Amino acid sequence: MVQKTISLTPEVFEKLKRMKNPRESYSDLVTRLLEKEISPKKPKISSFFGTLVESEEGEWDKILETIYKDRAKPRSKDTRLEG
Repeated sequence: MVQKTISLTPEVFEKLKRMKNPRESYSDLVTRLLEKEISPKKPKISSFFGTLVESEEGEWDKILETIYKDRAKPRSKDTRLEG
């Protein structure tokens, strides 16, 4: 295995040292951090439960009705925006 040497400031080294698990190498730590950055964990849908609340009775029914009416409308193949 080829090894590479990198230079870190003492502050960065201390931060990495605090983040490192006891049995983890620094290479493993950097890999873990990079993987977390590249593909962040998606929140569970259940974490959003209760975030949207009806302000008036039947509001969601009205919203769904509007959506279904809009979906039923014929669509033009011309997608240019008019302005």
